[in-house]
Amino acid sequence: MNSFGNASVDIDMLEREMAAEQTANLSGNIAGMSAPKSSSNRRGPMQEVDLDAEFDTLEEPVWDTVKRDVMTVGAKFSHVILPHGDKQQLLRDWDLWGPLFICVGLALLLQHNGGTESAPQFTQVFTITFFGSVIVTANIKLLGGNISFFQSLCVIGYCLLPPFAAAVLCSLFLHGIAFPLRLLITSIGFVWSTYAAMGFLAGCQPDKKRLLVIYPVFLFYFIVSWMIISHS
Repeated sequence: MNSFGNASVDIDMLEREMAAEQTANLSGNIAGMSAPKSSSNRRGPMQEVDLDAEFDTLEEPVWDTVKRDVMTVGAKFSHVILPHGDKQQLLRDWDLWGPLFICVGLALLLQHNGGTESAPQFTQVFTITFFGSVIVTANIKLLGGNISFFQSLCVIGYCLLPPFAAAVLCSLFLHGIAFPLRLLITSIGFVWSTYAAMGFLAGCQPDKKRLLVIYPVFLFYFIVSWMIISHS
């Protein structure tokens, strides 16, 4: 009987020890629930959203916005003038402001230089330059070019800068001077634009179809250059 009595005492002691351990675990868990207070304190600053941060441009002055956009367009023109620069920026941050300015400027310039009924009208020049770029871009996409439609249109439009510069020189400074000099300047603009465009588009085309892409681009810039030399 003494052995049974000792066993009952041992069982009671074991039960008390288990109850004490469970109480300690529960108190530990309850105490652990206070930990999120410190984590919430750490997360507090992250939850506060500053509406006046730099990305908020709703209250930005109009002049700052225009200046930033003009600097961006100028940087892309510099990539066309120096084709060995960062070729990915023109494809990554595409826009159509530069091509629009060139198309409108070239159309106004050639219409002003004509002075006769045979001179090209604004709509004719704008249609040839703008929709010509669209057709060349569609050809690139149909041939499996790894480039979006607007990226290609942006590159082809920006690369019209050398022919446009040649048109300005021939119209404003070389008007009435010998034809061979104007032909030379226009030819340089044509070669420069073709070289710059292929520098941007070469890495986006399959090697076996590269010549099929080059020919429409070459033909497009040739037609624009011929319009410039004919009406300047």
